[in-house]
Amino acid sequence: MTVTSGTSTVGNCDNLFVGTNAGAANTTGCNNVALGPQALAANRTGRNNVAVGESAGFSSTGIENTFVGYKSGLATTVGNFNTYFGSQAGMSNTTGDYNLFMGASTGYANTSGIYNTFVGNGAGYSNQIGSNNTLLGLNSGFKTTGSDNVMVGGTTGFENTGGSQNTFVGSGAGVSASNQNLVNATALGFRALVSTSNSVVLGNAANVGIGTSAPTAKLELVSGSVGTSGLKLTNLTSLSPATLRASKFLSVDDAGNVVLASTASGAREGDTDTTEALWQRSGQFLRSSDGNAVVIGNRISKTPSGYKLFVEEGILTEKVKVALKNASDWSDYVFAPGYRLKPLAEVAAYIRANKHLPGIPSADQVVQEGLDLGKMNAKLLEKVEELTLYTIQLEQTNQKQQQELELLKQKQAQVEQLLQELIKRK
Repeated sequence: MTVTSGTSTVGNCDNLFVGTNAGAANTTGCNNVALGPQALAANRTGRNNVAVGESAGFSSTGIENTFVGYKSGLATTVGNFNTYFGSQAGMSNTTGDYNLFMGASTGYANTSGIYNTFVGNGAGYSNQIGSNNTLLGLNSGFKTTGSDNVMVGGTTGFENTGGSQNTFVGSGAGVSASNQNLVNATALGFRALVSTSNSVVLGNAANVGIGTSAPTAKLELVSGSVGTSGLKLTNLTSLSPATLRASKFLSVDDAGNVVLASTASGAREGDTDTTEALWQRSGQFLRSSDGNAVVIGNRISKTPSGYKLFVEEGILTEKVKVALKNASDWSDYVFAPGYRLKPLAEVAAYIRANKHLPGIPSADQVVQEGLDLGKMNAKLLEKVEELTLYTIQLEQTNQKQQQELELLKQKQAQVEQLLQELIKRK
């Protein structure tokens, strides 16, 4: 064993070297302490270093380093302000600065990474150039090579490799082997795993309470005032346009639990939002999204095609206006040349056989199919116009008969006059 104390070979500095080849190459280095065989063996000019353990800080020429443990900081050359405690802690470090490694093999592979804090055996074992990592716990961040990670708990972030800016808290929390390079991911809780970047995941059995110390749901909010939720959506207000046309909405039950409600009387939770999204606003109008009909009433069983509104017990209104699509749907054709007006004898025969006018639906048809107001009014007007034509025909017949009667009267008068003349001659 070699014990060397006092000033260095060159200069006027105080060093303490204890052990075979401890501080052997020192020339102008000052205020160094090397305890153990080959501790600080290659140091020449480094100052204010402490190396305790065989080969601790063997290659170091930096300043303000503390290496405690077998081969801790073994390969460090110009790295400065490092503190390594534990067998082989920071063993491969060469130029990394401002690192704190505590535990056997912590930061074992670190070469140039800076500003890292690894505490726990095997913590940050594989890191080489990653910086600004804080890893606390046995084998925490064992495979990590990224930067700006925080991992707290035994084996936290064990499978993380190149992922950076992640936060894992809780024993076994982190990522799976298939998601090793996430960014800005957070997993909180025992064995909580996150699989997507820019995400926050809690443990499977975890409840989150805001304003309460005993949450009873996955998320429980307790605001400071009764009747308020404590939840605010800055970019989504009552003035925001709707992005989904659905009859389902979130509400609360008597206990304050958020539930899925529906404006439909018989909400079917198995239906998709698409089937429930029947209505949309279009300007000042409410439209059916799929062109479906509207049924009002529970006992309507017949909904013939071609109609859009079915009302069970009737409609009371001050005014009804029916518009026709085409002029041909109206009954002006009755007065068109070539219209065939049925002889009254034919109409009478039809009435005797069918008990209703030609072209007018029967009572049974009305029961089964209902009435089309536009078509029925056109049909009724058709009958009125036909009656008008019949009346005109009758008037014409009457006029002709009147003329014939006048002619007969004239002839009768002539006959009577002749008779009178004959009587006078006798």
